Amino acid sequence: MNDPDHSGEDVTTNAPIPVSPERHGGRFWRRFTSWDFAARRRLVPIVLGEHEQVAASLPFFFVRTRAGVWPVALSRLREEGPCAMVSPNGVWRGSYIPSILRVHPFTAQRTPEGSLALLVDEASGFVTDDPGDEPFFTDDGNPTPAMQQVIGFFQERTAAETRTRDAMAEVMARDLLVPFEAPPGLAQMDTQGLLVPDRARIESLRRTELSALHRCGALVLLHVQAVSLHHLPLIAAAEAQPDRPASAAAPDLPTAAPDTPGPAQEAALSGFLDALAASQEREADLPARDEDEKPDHDGPTGTSRG
Repeated sequence: MNDPDHSGEDVTTNAPIPVSPERHGGRFWRRFTSWDFAARRRLVPIVLGEHEQVAASLPFFFVRTRAGVWPVALSRLREEGPCAMVSPNGVWRGSYIPSILRVHPFTAQRTPEGSLALLVDEASGFVTDDPGDEPFFTDDGNPTPAMQQVIGFFQERTAAETRTRDAMAEVMARDLLVPFEAPPGLAQMDTQGLLVPDRARIESLRRTELSALHRCGALVLLHVQAVSLHHLPLIAAAEAQPDRPASAAAPDLPTAAPDTPGPAQEAALSGFLDALAASQEREADLPARDEDEKPDHDGPTGTSRG
């Protein structure tokens, strides 16, 4: 299974290069106009602040990465094969696009000194010598306004990653995740490495543990992950017709299942939600969170959908 890190880098690809005036002064980058590059990504890292939008459009799971357990959106059922979320003509089919995809070919990471380093995938085909594209730097070596937008995005995302990391630490401290088992009707799905909330463990949580999960945003993250599993039949249906084109004006992958889930899948989801509801009853008097968990992770480097 490909191992994406928190920045969205797929470690099976060429390593991105730090952006610098020395290397990229006088060079340019091109805004993408097709989502074809995203079709290669089965697992896409997400962060708190976009988890509800993702759950309304895509299934997501938890996986072990080089830097710890992390939530990731799932774009196809199998490791190899057609990507349900990208049409043959390069249109994104869902109603929400994970934020890290919207800043391709850029990623970012913390340096050993703690500063934020912006990286670019020079093998992506979007780094050019064409003056008609976006310059990286001004003549005096400062980031251009377009690059400032990219940097601003990653500054916001890094803050969201910190909140996500804290939430996942609370989840892992209580051993609340178990391996996912494909429901009946989705036997073709590759499930290795995919983790989901443990219904029994959540049901047994004490009030103090629920309080800690609530305050860091982990409780709602676990909740919406269970809801997101309703999209798995949609992914299967889209993969069954991989050659169907999509309209840029109207994505052809709906955000709600066209058919009622099978009894086994419905029972599994209902059971988890019942367990979560029972836990939340004991949490009813907890104070509201102080921080807003819904930053707008707009991506400045590509199209809005197609």
